[in-house]
Amino acid sequence: MKKQYLIYITLLCAVIFSCQDLNLEPKGILGEPELFGNENGVKKYFAGIYNNLPIEDFLYYGTNSNTAYRPDNYWEAGKNSQGNMSGEFFNTWVLPDNDGFAYWPYDRIRDVNTFIQNFPKYKENYTDDVYNKLLGEAHFLRAFYYFGLVKRYGGVPIIKDIQDPLAGAEVLEVPRNTEYDTWKFIYEDLTFAIANMGTKVDETGRANKYVAAALLSRTMLYAGSIAKYSESLGFQGEAATSAGMAGMDASKADEFFQYCVDAGAVVESGPFALYTRGYPDKAKNFADLFLDGTSSENIFIKDYDITSPGNTRLRHTYDALMSPSPDMSSFVGAESYPPLDFMELYDMPDIVNPDGTPVRFDNRSDIRNGMEPRARGTMYFDGDELRGKAFSIQRGIYKNFDVLASDADFGSGLAPINSAANRLLGGRGQVTKIDGVDYTIAGAHGNFEDQGGENNGWGSAFIRKYVDPTLAASDVQVYRSSQHWVVFRLGEIYLNSAEALYELGKRDEAFNYIEKIRERAGAQVTRPAIDVSTSNIGTINKANYSYSIEASLQFIRDERARELYGENHWWWDLRRWRTADQVLNQFRHRVLSCYYVYDEGKYIYLDEFNRINRAWTASKQCYYEPIPWGEIGKNNKLLPQNPLY
Repeated sequence: MKKQYLIYITLLCAVIFSCQDLNLEPKGILGEPELFGNENGVKKYFAGIYNNLPIEDFLYYGTNSNTAYRPDNYWEAGKNSQGNMSGEFFNTWVLPDNDGFAYWPYDRIRDVNTFIQNFPKYKENYTDDVYNKLLGEAHFLRAFYYFGLVKRYGGVPIIKDIQDPLAGAEVLEVPRNTEYDTWKFIYEDLTFAIANMGTKVDETGRANKYVAAALLSRTMLYAGSIAKYSESLGFQGEAATSAGMAGMDASKADEFFQYCVDAGAVVESGPFALYTRGYPDKAKNFADLFLDGTSSENIFIKDYDITSPGNTRLRHTYDALMSPSPDMSSFVGAESYPPLDFMELYDMPDIVNPDGTPVRFDNRSDIRNGMEPRARGTMYFDGDELRGKAFSIQRGIYKNFDVLASDADFGSGLAPINSAANRLLGGRGQVTKIDGVDYTIAGAHGNFEDQGGENNGWGSAFIRKYVDPTLAASDVQVYRSSQHWVVFRLGEIYLNSAEALYELGKRDEAFNYIEKIRERAGAQVTRPAIDVSTSNIGTINKANYSYSIEASLQFIRDERARELYGENHWWWDLRRWRTADQVLNQFRHRVLSCYYVYDEGKYIYLDEFNRINRAWTASKQCYYEPIPWGEIGKNNKLLPQNPLY
């Protein structure tokens, strides 16, 4: 949102709650006529509603918190992010849970309903175009809040009218609607929004027709996947499932997939294009995509503002929590790192020869040679520069390495090649003498034996996506980042359409979108065979699914993981595909570790398990969070409770 739009929240609160002289007519209080009766008043009214939209961005506290979208201790959101919670990043802080925090935004939904119900009284104050645009915007906002609900709980109460808080239980105790009806309600709200909103895109932070279509694309893909794959969970005997509140009939899947495709076509009719401003350097281009507020790919962004007053949640700490200190940060240092499990999804150089021996590199930074540019735009590797310093990431030294890569046994200290006499590991800055010459054991930015995960590059990469390289290291501090969050971009819409088209059997059309994404990424343009027989195949950690899936569809899913890495999609994708409990089943991160081989003067990279033996596990409870028990205490018509609770 624009700076002036963001501060409306502060101004509105100051106006409404300012002290008044009780002997005078109150002045400066904005009532409904002042807010709904003119476009500027509506803008002020919508500001608070926008500010609380369920957008999982830099501040989103992915673990159990009563204020996950607006956390109190919001600098910690980085180390307790959804990427950390779900295993997309490796860290030492949090483990996966159900992402549950009793999210129940019916107060905000009431604000929207109040507008929708009462705004027609002021229709004569507006032209038809402006009136329709604002009413459509309200329907978009309501749909966004319901999306935050339905993806967590399944069916929830659909409330369209303003409830009288003094009414009886027969009015206030609203039962849950089915999950199908809830998704259809979102569809209807967004269809109304698309039909009524304008196409202007010159005000960031406000929705228009294309933003509503982007939300429709995302929500309908979710709904289609949930309908198609929920039977695999085995929840059919659960009361909420039998009542249609947790799951949908698989026959409804194609309806939602088609809605997704149709919504994508609306977005494509707009003024958007895949970002290529940084060509011919495709790695920098991909990194710049997330920092350029004028990107041709941006459909909807959430702005931050470094000049805003403190404690307004209009700043964040992403750079300080992704950059090593002191070379590139003045705060505690990096908290999260990309694991090998995700690196290897990209086109990467071989680290093992056909004969099983490790590939030898002349320099650590040679790992970048032949790497997919999108991978380099997503992650920093050894030799890359940030804030005037080059990354230096080394695990240790082998005096010699004359065995197969597999003989290192994922870094186990029990492997003979890893004996203390042959493999040298050390703390920060530790030096060892070999044949009378001093050698630094680990790189300047990790992998240190005498330090935990904080500010220690466990593995061989750091996060680059969303990191602002223009900041000086002295300015990289808590609450000192202000880069925007991309809520919707064309790349995601292409991926949504590709997956939905494939699910509808339109496979050639699906891969047309995949080719566009991969060409921009600088990746090998691949059209996997689409006539492969169905089989159980794996994803990140080679897990088995509980249903059959074609290899080409898995390729499309993996393309989402590559393109959208670090954008807080992966956890929700695993949930809608109904694969989280298999993928995150003792999911033990692997890391890419670099060693100097002394007797050869070369470097090798090895595939190792994270050295704290950390594993991520999600249970089947993750697919539906429990309806908040506090809400059930006020309204037992919210029962039956969701499966497994």
